[in-house]
Amino acid sequence: MSVPLSAVGESSSSAGDDKPLIPATVASPLPPSRLLTASYVAVYLMVGPALILVNKHLLKDVGFGFPMMVSGIGQASSALGSFLALRVLRLQPLTCAKHVTWPFYLRNMVVVGGATAASLCFGNAGYLYLTVSFVQILKAFTPVFVVVMLYATRVETPSPRVALSVGLISAATAIASAGEAHFNLTGVLIMCAAETCEATRLVLTQKLLTNLKFPAMEGLYYMAPICAGWMFGLAAVLEVPRALEKNAFSLVAPNAAAFATAVVLGFAVNIASFLVIQRTSSVMLKLLGTARNAGLVLFSAVFLGEEITPLQGFGYALSLAFFGLYNYYKIKGL
Repeated sequence: MSVPLSAVGESSSSAGDDKPLIPATVASPLPPSRLLTASYVAVYLMVGPALILVNKHLLKDVGFGFPMMVSGIGQASSALGSFLALRVLRLQPLTCAKHVTWPFYLRNMVVVGGATAASLCFGNAGYLYLTVSFVQILKAFTPVFVVVMLYATRVETPSPRVALSVGLISAATAIASAGEAHFNLTGVLIMCAAETCEATRLVLTQKLLTNLKFPAMEGLYYMAPICAGWMFGLAAVLEVPRALEKNAFSLVAPNAAAFATAVVLGFAVNIASFLVIQRTSSVMLKLLGTARNAGLVLFSAVFLGEEITPLQGFGYALSLAFFGLYNYYKIKGL
Protein backbone atom coordinates (compact mmCIF):
# COMPACT_ATOMS: atom_id res chain seq x y z
CA MET A 1 0.00 0.00 0.00
CA SER A 2 1.43 3.33 -1.07
CA VAL A 3 0.61 6.55 0.70
CA PRO A 4 1.42 10.12 -0.34
CA LEU A 5 2.89 12.32 2.30
CA SER A 6 0.83 15.12 0.80
CA ALA A 7 -2.18 13.74 2.64
CA VAL A 8 -0.67 14.02 6.09
CA GLY A 9 -2.34 17.24 7.16
CA GLU A 10 -5.87 15.97 6.64
CA SER A 11 -5.87 13.92 9.84
CA SER A 12 -8.80 14.79 12.06
CA SER A 13 -6.60 14.34 15.10
CA SER A 14 -5.05 17.68 14.47
CA ALA A 15 -2.16 18.95 16.49
CA GLY A 16 -1.43 17.03 19.59
CA ASP A 17 0.24 14.02 21.01
CA ASP A 18 -2.17 11.44 19.59
CA LYS A 19 -1.77 12.56 16.02
CA PRO A 20 -0.26 9.74 13.84
CA LEU A 21 2.79 10.44 11.70
CA ILE A 22 1.72 7.85 9.16
CA PRO A 23 0.44 9.55 5.99
CA ALA A 24 -3.14 8.79 5.05
CA THR A 25 -4.79 8.17 1.69
CA VAL A 26 -7.63 6.07 0.38
CA ALA A 27 -6.43 2.47 0.47
CA SER A 28 -7.77 -0.64 -1.18
CA PRO A 29 -9.45 -2.69 1.57
CA LEU A 30 -8.17 -6.17 2.20
CA PRO A 31 -10.57 -9.09 1.78
CA PRO A 32 -13.41 -8.60 4.27
CA SER A 33 -12.93 -9.81 7.79
CA ARG A 34 -15.31 -7.83 9.94
CA LEU A 35 -14.06 -9.11 13.25
CA LEU A 36 -10.43 -8.27 12.43
CA THR A 37 -11.38 -4.84 11.10
CA ALA A 38 -13.51 -4.15 14.17
CA SER A 39 -10.57 -5.14 16.37
CA TYR A 40 -8.25 -2.69 14.61
CA VAL A 41 -10.85 0.08 14.89
CA ALA A 42 -11.31 -0.64 18.59
CA VAL A 43 -7.56 -0.45 19.18
CA TYR A 44 -7.35 2.83 17.23
CA LEU A 45 -10.20 4.33 19.25
CA MET A 46 -8.48 3.41 22.52
CA VAL A 47 -4.76 4.06 22.05
CA GLY A 48 -5.02 7.72 21.01
CA PRO A 49 -7.09 8.85 24.01
CA ALA A 50 -4.98 6.62 26.26
CA LEU A 51 -1.81 8.38 25.07
CA ILE A 52 -3.41 11.78 25.67
CA LEU A 53 -4.38 10.87 29.21
CA VAL A 54 -0.98 9.33 29.98
CA ASN A 55 0.87 12.37 28.63
CA LYS A 56 -1.37 14.73 30.57
CA HIS A 57 -0.72 12.64 33.68
CA LEU A 58 3.04 13.00 33.16
CA LEU A 59 2.83 16.71 32.45
CA LYS A 60 0.39 17.73 35.19
CA ASP A 61 -0.03 15.05 37.85
CA VAL A 62 3.53 13.74 37.94
CA GLY A 63 4.88 17.25 37.49
CA PHE A 64 7.17 16.46 34.56
CA GLY A 65 6.09 19.62 32.77
CA PHE A 66 8.36 19.38 29.74
CA PRO A 67 6.22 18.87 26.61
CA MET A 68 9.13 18.53 24.19
CA MET A 69 10.62 15.61 26.08
CA VAL A 70 7.22 14.02 26.67
CA SER A 71 6.36 14.34 22.96
CA GLY A 72 9.78 12.99 22.03
CA ILE A 73 9.18 9.78 23.95
CA GLY A 74 6.52 8.62 21.51
CA GLN A 75 8.48 9.64 18.44
CA ALA A 76 11.63 7.91 19.67
CA SER A 77 9.69 4.68 20.23
CA SER A 78 8.12 5.01 16.77
CA ALA A 79 11.56 5.51 15.21
CA LEU A 80 12.92 2.45 17.01
CA GLY A 81 9.86 0.32 16.25
CA SER A 82 9.84 1.14 12.54
CA PHE A 83 13.60 0.55 12.33
CA LEU A 84 13.25 -2.90 13.89
CA ALA A 85 10.30 -3.74 11.63
CA LEU A 86 11.98 -2.68 8.38
CA ARG A 87 15.71 -3.08 8.90
CA VAL A 88 15.94 -5.97 11.37
CA LEU A 89 12.80 -8.07 10.85
CA ARG A 90 12.48 -6.91 7.21
CA LEU A 91 8.69 -7.07 7.25
CA GLN A 92 8.58 -5.02 4.05
CA PRO A 93 11.19 -3.58 1.67
CA LEU A 94 12.26 0.05 1.58
CA THR A 95 10.68 0.89 -1.76
CA CYS A 96 11.61 4.60 -1.77
CA ALA A 97 15.20 4.32 -0.58
CA LYS A 98 16.64 5.36 -3.94
CA HIS A 99 14.63 8.60 -3.88
CA VAL A 100 15.46 9.58 -0.31
CA THR A 101 19.03 10.74 -0.77
CA TRP A 102 20.81 12.67 1.97
CA PRO A 103 20.43 16.01 0.16
CA PHE A 104 16.69 15.36 -0.35
CA TYR A 105 16.31 14.20 3.24
CA LEU A 106 17.98 17.30 4.68
CA ARG A 107 16.43 19.79 2.28
CA ASN A 108 12.84 18.56 2.36
CA MET A 109 11.99 15.96 4.98
CA VAL A 110 13.83 17.64 7.84
CA VAL A 111 11.81 20.81 7.20
CA VAL A 112 8.51 18.92 7.20
CA GLY A 113 9.60 17.01 10.29
CA GLY A 114 10.34 20.27 12.09
CA ALA A 115 6.79 21.51 11.49
CA THR A 116 5.42 18.16 12.62
CA ALA A 117 7.49 18.23 15.80
CA ALA A 118 6.35 21.78 16.59
CA SER A 119 2.72 20.76 16.12
CA LEU A 120 3.06 17.82 18.50
CA CYS A 121 5.01 19.79 21.13
CA PHE A 122 2.58 22.71 21.20
CA GLY A 123 -0.29 20.25 21.27
CA ASN A 124 1.10 18.58 24.38
CA ALA A 125 1.91 21.93 26.00
CA GLY A 126 -1.76 22.86 25.79
CA TYR A 127 -2.56 20.29 28.47
CA LEU A 128 -0.50 22.28 30.96
CA TYR A 129 -3.15 25.02 30.85
CA LEU A 130 -6.38 23.54 29.51
CA THR A 131 -8.64 20.62 30.31
CA VAL A 132 -8.56 17.51 28.16
CA SER A 133 -12.10 18.16 26.96
CA PHE A 134 -11.43 21.77 25.92
CA VAL A 135 -8.33 20.76 23.96
CA GLN A 136 -10.40 18.23 22.00
CA ILE A 137 -13.02 20.90 21.35
CA LEU A 138 -10.39 23.27 19.99
CA LYS A 139 -9.14 20.53 17.65
CA ALA A 140 -12.35 20.91 15.66
CA PHE A 141 -10.93 24.30 14.63
CA THR A 142 -8.13 22.66 12.61
CA PRO A 143 -9.72 23.06 9.14
CA VAL A 144 -9.84 26.83 9.60
CA PHE A 145 -6.06 27.08 9.96
CA VAL A 146 -5.48 24.58 7.15
CA VAL A 147 -7.72 26.35 4.64
CA VAL A 148 -6.32 29.80 5.51
CA MET A 149 -2.73 28.58 5.23
CA LEU A 150 -3.33 26.80 1.93
CA TYR A 151 -4.98 29.91 0.51
CA ALA A 152 -2.32 32.30 1.83
CA THR A 153 0.46 30.26 0.24
CA ARG A 154 -1.49 29.80 -3.01
CA VAL A 155 -1.37 26.04 -2.72
CA GLU A 156 -5.15 25.68 -2.88
CA THR A 157 -8.11 28.04 -3.19
CA PRO A 158 -11.16 26.89 -1.21
CA SER A 159 -14.51 26.61 -2.92
CA PRO A 160 -17.32 28.88 -1.65
CA ARG A 161 -18.91 25.93 0.15
CA VAL A 162 -15.67 24.95 1.87
CA ALA A 163 -15.11 28.58 2.86
CA LEU A 164 -18.64 28.74 4.28
CA SER A 165 -18.17 25.56 6.32
CA VAL A 166 -14.88 26.92 7.69
CA GLY A 167 -16.60 30.16 8.71
CA LEU A 168 -19.31 28.18 10.48
CA ILE A 169 -16.70 26.09 12.29
CA SER A 170 -15.07 29.33 13.48
CA ALA A 171 -18.35 30.65 14.84
CA ALA A 172 -19.20 27.37 16.56
CA THR A 173 -15.75 27.09 18.16
CA ALA A 174 -16.08 30.68 19.40
CA ILE A 175 -19.38 29.72 21.07
CA ALA A 176 -17.77 26.67 22.66
CA SER A 177 -14.83 28.76 23.90
CA ALA A 178 -17.16 31.36 25.37
CA GLY A 179 -18.80 28.59 27.36
CA GLU A 180 -15.53 27.17 28.75
CA ALA A 181 -15.65 27.33 32.55
CA HIS A 182 -11.87 27.32 32.94
CA PHE A 183 -10.78 29.44 29.99
CA ASN A 184 -7.05 30.16 29.91
CA LEU A 185 -5.74 32.57 27.27
CA THR A 186 -2.19 31.17 27.38
CA GLY A 187 -3.46 27.68 26.73
CA VAL A 188 -5.68 28.82 23.85
CA LEU A 189 -2.78 30.70 22.25
CA ILE A 190 -0.59 27.60 22.57
CA MET A 191 -3.26 25.54 20.83
CA CYS A 192 -3.49 28.18 18.11
CA ALA A 193 0.27 27.79 17.65
CA ALA A 194 -0.20 24.01 17.44
CA GLU A 195 -2.89 24.39 14.76
CA THR A 196 -0.74 26.89 12.84
CA CYS A 197 2.18 24.44 12.85
CA GLU A 198 -0.15 21.68 11.69
CA ALA A 199 -1.33 23.81 8.79
CA THR A 200 2.28 24.73 8.00
CA ARG A 201 3.16 21.06 7.97
CA LEU A 202 0.48 20.40 5.38
CA VAL A 203 1.63 23.25 3.13
CA LEU A 204 5.28 22.18 3.36
CA THR A 205 4.32 18.58 2.66
CA GLN A 206 2.39 19.52 -0.46
CA LYS A 207 5.15 21.83 -1.68
CA LEU A 208 8.18 19.66 -0.89
CA LEU A 209 6.95 16.06 -0.99
CA THR A 210 3.94 16.24 -3.28
CA ASN A 211 5.10 13.58 -5.76
CA LEU A 212 6.72 11.18 -3.31
CA LYS A 213 4.80 8.15 -2.08
CA PHE A 214 5.76 5.87 0.81
CA PRO A 215 4.31 2.66 2.13
CA ALA A 216 2.85 3.58 5.52
CA MET A 217 5.49 1.97 7.73
CA GLU A 218 8.25 3.37 5.55
CA GLY A 219 6.87 6.88 5.98
CA LEU A 220 7.09 6.40 9.74
CA TYR A 221 10.63 5.03 9.36
CA TYR A 222 11.77 8.25 7.69
CA MET A 223 9.75 10.85 9.63
CA ALA A 224 9.79 9.64 13.24
CA PRO A 225 13.59 10.02 13.70
CA ILE A 226 13.40 13.57 12.33
CA CYS A 227 10.61 14.50 14.75
CA ALA A 228 12.42 12.92 17.68
CA GLY A 229 15.63 14.73 16.70
CA TRP A 230 13.89 18.11 16.57
CA MET A 231 12.13 17.52 19.89
CA PHE A 232 15.11 16.31 21.89
CA GLY A 233 17.43 18.78 20.19
CA LEU A 234 15.30 21.74 21.23
CA ALA A 235 14.61 20.16 24.62
CA ALA A 236 18.36 19.98 25.27
CA VAL A 237 18.46 23.77 25.07
CA LEU A 238 15.03 24.83 26.33
CA GLU A 239 13.97 22.13 28.79
CA VAL A 240 16.87 20.04 30.05
CA PRO A 241 18.56 22.93 31.95
CA ARG A 242 15.29 23.67 33.77
CA ALA A 243 14.70 19.97 34.39
CA LEU A 244 18.16 19.63 35.93
CA GLU A 245 17.62 22.72 38.03
CA LYS A 246 14.36 21.32 39.39
CA ASN A 247 15.73 17.78 39.69
CA ALA A 248 12.82 16.68 37.49
CA PHE A 249 14.55 13.55 36.21
CA SER A 250 14.22 12.10 39.71
CA LEU A 251 10.51 11.74 38.86
CA VAL A 252 11.22 9.14 36.17
CA ALA A 253 12.08 6.16 38.39
CA PRO A 254 9.06 6.43 40.73
CA ASN A 255 6.80 6.80 37.68
CA ALA A 256 8.55 4.30 35.43
CA ALA A 257 5.29 2.54 34.54
CA ALA A 258 3.72 5.76 33.26
CA PHE A 259 6.77 6.65 31.18
CA ALA A 260 6.96 3.11 29.78
CA THR A 261 3.28 3.29 28.88
CA ALA A 262 3.92 6.52 26.97
CA VAL A 263 6.71 4.77 25.05
CA VAL A 264 4.45 1.86 24.04
CA LEU A 265 1.43 4.00 23.20
CA GLY A 266 3.50 6.42 21.13
CA PHE A 267 4.31 3.63 18.69
CA ALA A 268 0.89 2.00 19.01
CA VAL A 269 -0.89 5.17 17.83
CA ASN A 270 0.96 5.04 14.52
CA ILE A 271 0.56 1.30 14.06
CA ALA A 272 -3.16 1.44 14.84
CA SER A 273 -3.62 4.21 12.28
CA PHE A 274 -1.77 2.15 9.67
CA LEU A 275 -3.93 -0.92 10.35
CA VAL A 276 -7.18 1.05 10.13
CA ILE A 277 -6.16 2.63 6.81
CA GLN A 278 -5.11 -0.78 5.51
CA ARG A 279 -8.45 -2.37 6.37
CA THR A 280 -10.69 0.60 5.49
CA SER A 281 -9.58 3.99 4.12
CA SER A 282 -8.24 7.38 5.15
CA VAL A 283 -11.79 8.77 4.99
CA MET A 284 -12.82 6.29 7.66
CA LEU A 285 -9.75 7.30 9.69
CA LYS A 286 -10.94 10.93 9.64
CA LEU A 287 -14.43 9.97 10.77
CA LEU A 288 -13.08 7.72 13.51
CA GLY A 289 -10.70 10.47 14.65
CA THR A 290 -13.56 12.93 15.02
CA ALA A 291 -15.65 10.37 16.89
CA ARG A 292 -12.66 9.56 19.10
CA ASN A 293 -12.19 13.20 20.08
CA ALA A 294 -15.89 13.54 20.85
CA GLY A 295 -15.76 10.38 22.95
CA LEU A 296 -12.81 11.73 24.89
CA VAL A 297 -14.75 14.93 25.63
CA LEU A 298 -17.58 12.81 27.03
CA PHE A 299 -15.17 10.58 28.96
CA SER A 300 -13.47 13.61 30.50
CA ALA A 301 -16.80 15.00 31.66
CA VAL A 302 -18.14 11.73 33.08
CA PHE A 303 -15.06 10.06 34.53
CA LEU A 304 -12.55 12.88 35.08
CA GLY A 305 -15.08 15.35 36.44
CA GLU A 306 -14.20 18.09 33.94
CA GLU A 307 -16.92 20.70 33.69
CA ILE A 308 -18.64 21.18 30.34
CA THR A 309 -21.22 23.96 30.35
CA PRO A 310 -24.40 23.77 28.24
CA LEU A 311 -23.14 26.62 26.03
CA GLN A 312 -19.85 24.82 25.47
CA GLY A 313 -21.60 21.56 24.64
CA PHE A 314 -23.88 23.36 22.20
CA GLY A 315 -20.95 25.07 20.49
CA TYR A 316 -19.01 21.82 20.22
CA ALA A 317 -22.01 19.99 18.75
CA LEU A 318 -22.30 22.71 16.11
CA SER A 319 -18.58 22.58 15.32
CA LEU A 320 -18.76 18.79 14.85
CA ALA A 321 -21.70 19.19 12.48
CA PHE A 322 -19.90 21.85 10.46
CA PHE A 323 -16.68 19.80 10.54
CA GLY A 324 -18.65 16.97 8.97
CA LEU A 325 -19.98 19.39 6.36
CA TYR A 326 -16.43 20.55 5.63
CA ASN A 327 -15.23 16.99 5.11
CA TYR A 328 -18.23 16.21 2.90
CA TYR A 329 -17.48 19.18 0.63
CA LYS A 330 -13.77 18.26 0.50
CA ILE A 331 -14.43 14.61 -0.33
CA LYS A 332 -17.01 15.45 -2.99
CA GLY A 333 -14.93 18.28 -4.41
CA LEU A 334 -17.80 20.77 -4.00
